[in-house]
Amino acid sequence: MKIISLNIEGDKHLDDKILPFFSKEKPDVLCLQEVFAKDIQKISQSTGLTKYSFISQAKVTKDNPHLPTNGLWGLCIFAKNLAKTGKHFYIGNANQIPEFFAHEDPNSMNRCLLTVQSEIDGEIYQLATTHFTWSGEGKVSALQEEHFLKLKAFLGNYPEIVFCGDLNTPRGQKIYDQLAKIYKDNIPSKIDSTIDKKIHKAKKDIRLVIDALFTSPGYKASKVKVVAGVSDHKAIVAEISKR
Repeated sequence: MKIISLNIEGDKHLDDKILPFFSKEKPDVLCLQEVFAKDIQKISQSTGLTKYSFISQAKVTKDNPHLPTNGLWGLCIFAKNLAKTGKHFYIGNANQIPEFFAHEDPNSMNRCLLTVQSEIDGEIYQLATTHFTWSGEGKVSALQEEHFLKLKAFLGNYPEIVFCGDLNTPRGQKIYDQLAKIYKDNIPSKIDSTIDKKIHKAKKDIRLVIDALFTSPGYKASKVKVVAGVSDHKAIVAEISKR
């Protein structure tokens, strides 16, 4: 099973970079963060991954210097078949979708764990993605620690899982490393950043691994690569098999 995890930054890079990249890689599963609901059909039709599960974390309907006013925005998993979707909020709820003001408060959004099952080549895979709470300068905040306790509890409901996404907290710090004690960290040790310095709005060389691919013992990740040139975050690409 080939998986790609990527923070796509809305629709900024969709047509010129991201969709051609997906076409080249031909994944079985996409776990995407920062997806506008309006773009779901385009991604689905372009990739042939006709089933999807979307969870809105925020809406962008007012002037925003970082994102266009395209409405609902959140997490989406695409595959050819999906079952047993779970939408787990560790901050906020589905009935209240906040306006996202990235320039004022990067945490002005709900935070969720999106889980699905997908059957590929006769095997059922348990998958999950998240876009975790933000903290500046690569430091773990008290808010992140509070939210992590809830996220970890949700993850604990799945004995076997493939968990990926934008963690907003780097390898080498407390939260990422706690996850690496529970699951296998599949980002190669030689990788020192998952931020694309040529595309990210910071326009500087941020040496932080904040995008993750974790697996429980029942899964094995191979051919893992971290790919630049597609979004402000690098894409995580891997083959996943059952042990």
